[in-house]
Amino acid sequence: MGWFDGFPFVSKEERERRRKDFEKRIAPFGVEEQREKLKVTLAELFPKVDSTEAMFAFFDAKDAYTSKDEKELGEHAARIRMRRQKWLDEKKSAIMLCFIEMETGISSLDEYPTAADVLKALPE
Repeated sequence: MGWFDGFPFVSKEERERRRKDFEKRIAPFGVEEQREKLKVTLAELFPKVDSTEAMFAFFDAKDAYTSKDEKELGEHAARIRMRRQKWLDEKKSAIMLCFIEMETGISSLDEYPTAADVLKALPE
């Protein structure tokens, strides 16, 4: 990375590599395919929240969660990111984190968690 007039400069190739790395962590089964399943589950879990806002919060928290090597660090990072979202109270944050953990653990889209799966897996 170079500097231009005090601003960091990243080459087009580096930006593309970072985008691909991000997409691989966030949607390993394909962005479009995974996004459709995500929309449905988020709409069922958070029916009163705008779908774009819910997806942004999910992607932001999942990015933080998956960028850490240890599960505990990932959970902590995701919780910090979720605090930025005013609509995510403690209960909704727990639901979102549970969904992120379940979604991150699947090995194919056939195993994609439903809203019922997430709610059933919530710790009491």
